[in-house]
Parts: sequence; C-alpha cells; structure tokens
Amino acid sequence: MHDDVLTQLQMYDFALQEAALFLNSHPHDKEALSYYRTMQCCSKQAREEYEALHGPLTNRENNSCSWEYIHGKWPWEGDK
Repeated sequence: MHDDVLTQLQMYDFALQEAALFLNSHPHDKEALSYYRTMQCCSKQAREEYEALHGPLTNRENNSCSWEYIHGKWPWEGDK
C-alpha cells in the first residue's frame, strides 16, 4: 500500500509540474489550466492519503506537537 500511494503521488506531482511548464508558454490555454487544477486536487488528495497512513512526507508537513517526521520508515525505505 505504501508504494502504491507514494507512486500515485509522484505521478500526480510530475503531471502537475509538466502542466505548469506548459502553462508558462501557453498561459491562456483553458484546457491546460483545467488539467493543472485537476492535478492539483489529485496531488493534494494523494498526499493527504499518504500522510494519514504514514505520517508527514516532508518536514514541511509536520504539524504535530512533536517532530513526527523522523519517526518510522523514511519514504524511500518502503514497507518491508
């Protein structure tokens, strides 16, 4: 499950970045902007799902009273 959610998040973030780059040269493309917004939502949802299961993905998302980011496995260590 860990790898599936993380892989999905990485795919959405890649698509989001590519759409942003396209929009840099095509700022009035409504279809591209709609796609960008869709990828933003998908990325946010995947990130929230990952963090609900495994804790903060980066130190920027650490919102607890303690420094939770360092506990448990690191994202690249997998479930095994």
